[in-house]
Amino acid sequence: MSDNGMFWMASLAADDPAFLEKWRDQLKWETLPKGPMQYIVAVELLHWDTHSRVLDAPALLSYLDDLDEGVASEISALYLKLREDYEITDSSRPTAWERAEEWIQNYYLGMALDRAREALSSGNREKAFSTLLGLHEVTGKQVTEPITFEEGKLGDILRLRPNPNDACRTGIWEFDNWWEGGLYPGNLGIVLAPTNLGKSMALAFLATSAYRQNKRILYFTYELTTGQVVERLLTALFECSKDALPQDIDYQFLKKREEWGLTRASLVVDEGIETVADLKNLVEESDVDLVLLDSADDMHAVGKHENTYTRQGEIYTDIHQTICMGLKLPVWTSTQATREAVEKSRLSLKHMGDSFIKARRAHIILGMSQSQGQLEDPQGPLVNMYVLKDTLHGTRGKWGEYVTKFGKGKDGFPGFSLYNVGSAI
Repeated sequence: MSDNGMFWMASLAADDPAFLEKWRDQLKWETLPKGPMQYIVAVELLHWDTHSRVLDAPALLSYLDDLDEGVASEISALYLKLREDYEITDSSRPTAWERAEEWIQNYYLGMALDRAREALSSGNREKAFSTLLGLHEVTGKQVTEPITFEEGKLGDILRLRPNPNDACRTGIWEFDNWWEGGLYPGNLGIVLAPTNLGKSMALAFLATSAYRQNKRILYFTYELTTGQVVERLLTALFECSKDALPQDIDYQFLKKREEWGLTRASLVVDEGIETVADLKNLVEESDVDLVLLDSADDMHAVGKHENTYTRQGEIYTDIHQTICMGLKLPVWTSTQATREAVEKSRLSLKHMGDSFIKARRAHIILGMSQSQGQLEDPQGPLVNMYVLKDTLHGTRGKWGEYVTKFGKGKDGFPGFSLYNVGSAI
């Protein structure tokens, strides 16, 4: 594989924002051979992720301060060579793009062949074949063309609108009705509630509701163990306490699938994934209809941040842009409300907690609150559920009071039943 393309790639990454807009997600500096070039590409990507700017010479110098003088000198010399011998000008830009994109395609192909060869040499033929069968051309991020009303394509655009079958139902009739079917592909939904009110129970209920709809689901847990989450999901599906789950659970589960007419539904529970980039890589290799994160607050940001506000802001912005909008997937996540929400037993967006950026990135925010009287109600526990934000259906302010099937000790399971529909708040 020619190094010429790699040099053009590195030079474009230091000069052309459009190149990084398209190819950032496919550029993996850690797969490059160790040395000055790997360091330059790593810093170019880090600088872009952190500041949304290309790496100029003064910025590079700030990254070299803590390096050995000889190493820093070698990196600086290579950077200058890139800017001189592979200078990006109006005349060289088309060639640079062509060579760089060809290099990225070939590099991905080479890595896949290396993985297949490694699997074959270890005796794992199945993995080798799977790797080869999974080969596909990487195309970078596709920029959506602007829509001009006079081009005669409006009918085609309207025909591509999602229908209610594309939405992942919440399982709560009022909210599914208000939201025209549930959470749609490309939407980010947040469950906002004070601590110990049932955010994880709500996410388990959302997951099983979509599962019964024949959807394929990925559920990532950061606080509870996978075993605890699986137990909650099963109790929600069987609508019983954990002690009442059948002994022959596998057989009964298959019967339930047949009873519900499920042909493609799947539900995978895994420990929390670290970064949005890791999530993107996993989702791209899977056939998924819905992702649940309990909670995205616990994911790691790419850039360095001095406070939780900007760190969580980056995470939620990345989920919104990369997973929801980029991959056209719906995502539910939970987040904790402030102590004030607990004290007042009421909820609003000002109780979002660590970072209000989360509220700005979400399409839908479902809030939960509870008073002491509702907790102790003989017919309860009761909980208020609010539409705190809805950018799609205009239902902000709608709410209902629900009896929870959990909060009853060992006899509980994830579930809600309507007690009272409130007027708009």
